[in-house]
Amino acid sequence: MSTGGKKLQSYLDDLREGKEGRPEQVQQGLETYVGLWDKVVQKGIVSPSDDLETALAKVEALGGLYQAAEE
Repeated sequence: MSTGGKKLQSYLDDLREGKEGRPEQVQQGLETYVGLWDKVVQKGIVSPSDDLETALAKVEALGGLYQAAEE
């Protein structure tokens, strides 16, 4: 997956903005997904300035986003 060097923070901002006007279930799913990324950032596993591919590689090395957020 090529992301064109998009930064994690930009990606998360796009997701936050994109949930408006969506069905409630989609909004909740996006909030959960973004919340997991926020936890991983808070733990210092990834940086908001990491490009998306780097951030994905870091969380995959820990067993995936859910696992990384819960450690």
